[in-house]
Amino acid sequence: MYPKIVVEHFMNPKNSGKIAKATVLGEASTQSGNTAVIYLLIIDDIIKEFKYQVSGCPYAIASASILSEYAKEKNIKEFSDFNVNFFKQFFPLTEESIKCTEVVINAFKDALNKYFATNP
Repeated sequence: MYPKIVVEHFMNPKNSGKIAKATVLGEASTQSGNTAVIYLLIIDDIIKEFKYQVSGCPYAIASASILSEYAKEKNIKEFSDFNVNFFKQFFPLTEESIKCTEVVINAFKDALNKYFATNP
């Protein structure tokens, strides 16, 4: 059984989709076939818009939705040390949840790295 927040975000994901003129996008995939693309619109280091496309288990979809809601209007520098522990505040970190959120974490880190590479 999944935690309530995971079910809510899996059944009604927030901010799913693309940003046509994204500042940066991050991509990741896993050996099990999960994929994630994260689109960020960033103005003056503030995440103004966060959209994503994720295929994977409920934890993968829910974690992208949760992260998209949390990150909006935050300074991107707040995420310089982003890792799986971020999700502890929303649901228990089990072997399954860690494995499933990995694709979202890696896609977000890819977007962060690309942004920081051009905006030190």
